[in-house]
Amino acid sequence: MLNEDPFITLVTKKLAGEASPQELQQLDTLLQADEHLRERYTILQQYFAETAQRSSNNAEQALQRTLARIQPSAAPAPVSPAKSRKGLVRSIYIGASVAAALTLLLGVSWIFRRQQPAKQLAATHTDTAKWQNRQNGKATKAILELTDGSKIWLNADSKLTYPEVFTGASREVYLEGEAFFEVANNEAKPFIIRLHKGTIKVLGTSFNIRAYDNEPVQTSVTTGKVAFIPKYDENSEQQPDTILITPDVKVTFTQQTGNIVKENTSSQDDKAWTEGRLVFRNATLESIAMELERTFGKKVRFNTETPKHYRLTGSFQHNSLEEIMFYLARSRAFHYEITDSTLTINH
Repeated sequence: MLNEDPFITLVTKKLAGEASPQELQQLDTLLQADEHLRERYTILQQYFAETAQRSSNNAEQALQRTLARIQPSAAPAPVSPAKSRKGLVRSIYIGASVAAALTLLLGVSWIFRRQQPAKQLAATHTDTAKWQNRQNGKATKAILELTDGSKIWLNADSKLTYPEVFTGASREVYLEGEAFFEVANNEAKPFIIRLHKGTIKVLGTSFNIRAYDNEPVQTSVTTGKVAFIPKYDENSEQQPDTILITPDVKVTFTQQTGNIVKENTSSQDDKAWTEGRLVFRNATLESIAMELERTFGKKVRFNTETPKHYRLTGSFQHNSLEEIMFYLARSRAFHYEITDSTLTINH
């Protein structure tokens, strides 16, 4: 449980009064870099302070009052009373301070996260209580199996929104970030992945999707065939075409320019992250650094611009950050420094 969310662990130790100076610094770095985490921290901090003085009988009501005060325009997401009472009662009666704080805050964090997909899906789905949300922080990965038998590997810094049970004529999920899908075949119910920048439609196949907000969308197929429908900017006059993607072919779509590139690829390299491998093919050090930040959870900083444009090639499996940087620096000379929370790269 402690490894599920490093942010929650750090908040827990701070509120329990058992965080080391190093952990306090790490939490401060996370909060400064992420507005979403600051919002979560405010809710967790106020809820912890309020529930510390209340009994388990009214702890859930305290949460709802806190959420209403912090986000008055957002209706709280429905929570199963049985699950809520069970988690809250357990948190209040655990003896150790860190264990109690962790159980309490994990429950609140789960409720808070459930609010996010509810807002996003409200426009198209009226019954948001049946939707689940899995959100991975940096340095965290997960494997999920859906009720239809489909299996999903969710990468670090990624979020998947999916229903408890698929109903209707299709199977729809929402993805932000990167995931590898093994979709159970069902010709009567196409599997649809909604992205901010497009839509993926499949029947039964395996494929990788990379759809981080600050990067172009990339889709590559391992088996079967998928259809990618790009989403253009509202002011664009371009009409979205359906692009068919077959095995070992990758499509890259840049929404800002509307540019679409279809090229051959190694689908095994594209899904390497699901096996603990990192593969870089003539990649810039800047793009490599972004991947390392997601994988290891350390903030990457460049003190000079020149190293960002270095192009490097390498393949690593279950290597530490220190080992990866050592070999990268030998292939193209640059200096770096690794601390507990930061990787700094110099010329």
